[in-house]
Amino acid sequence: MVNFNRVVLAGNLTRDPELRFTQGGVPVASLSIAVNRVSSKSETVDFFNVSAWRELGERVANYKKQGDPVLIEGRLQYRTWQTSDGTKRSAVDVVADNVQFLNRSADPQQQTEVLASANKAPQEAPQEPAGVGGWGVAKQQEAEGNGTSTKE
Repeated sequence: MVNFNRVVLAGNLTRDPELRFTQGGVPVASLSIAVNRVSSKSETVDFFNVSAWRELGERVANYKKQGDPVLIEGRLQYRTWQTSDGTKRSAVDVVADNVQFLNRSADPQQQTEVLASANKAPQEAPQEPAGVGGWGVAKQQEAEGNGTSTKE
């Protein structure tokens, strides 16, 4: 039997991405997107919670804000937990593997250029050697005490 878990969503961020850190110092950005679902007679909006890990999460948190259009490729993840009053809860979230920054331009050429460059590291930011073990701004924020802790 073949298993396949893949999702592609295009929508707008409903809030600014929130960058946090695991207890081990790994950055993770939490974001939420709204996706319009159009049928022949009506239009509704679906909302999805998304997490983007490591450098991808940093990039999204540093360059995107509420209302920005994005295309997210990833997988669905089912999770359960128990609240402090003993109630069992569950949710299905999207774990992003790739986030493409879109723009509101109607020009297809400009849109293609944005898609091609969205997941590349910004040219202005100096690249750390792989052996340093940092994630740029995330490591800097952690050192300044701005990060919060969460579990991966």
